[in-house]
Amino acid sequence: MPEEAQQPALGPDHFEQMAHSYQVPMSKDAIRQIVGDGADQSKSKAFEEYLKTSAQGLYPSLAPQIAAGIPTAYLLDPYRQSAKQILGEAFEPDFLNDPKSTAALVGGRDEKTGRPVPMSLDAWRDHIRSEPGFGWGYTIDAHERVNTMLDNLKRGLEGN
Repeated sequence: MPEEAQQPALGPDHFEQMAHSYQVPMSKDAIRQIVGDGADQSKSKAFEEYLKTSAQGLYPSLAPQIAAGIPTAYLLDPYRQSAKQILGEAFEPDFLNDPKSTAALVGGRDEKTGRPVPMSLDAWRDHIRSEPGFGWGYTIDAHERVNTMLDNLKRGLEGN
């Protein structure tokens, strides 16, 4: 029996997850048109190559890593983890659909070309704290920093 015939069909969820891993925005209908309702491993490999090519075009500064087979979501994990450290474990940045989070991918500038590149992690952390939509100002950390600043100001004014 041919090897492909022995492998179970892969459903649309598999391909949706693959598109998400490469951070390539695709509707369920588009995925279904490309791979149908189920596909084998060979179609999965072809679809992954398509996603790699698309992701390299979407994120040119990450293209070498993507071409090497590292999914975009893995490359974004340091940004995700930094955001969770600042905003809490429940926070999940949406790098595909939320402009506040998408800034991590395009918020920096290449000094040589002037083209958008991913933010440095320090710039990303500053962005999270300064972008009101993230809500950092409502976190315990923000309140503690304000209280520390006010205490220091008060001591400075009192002459201690």
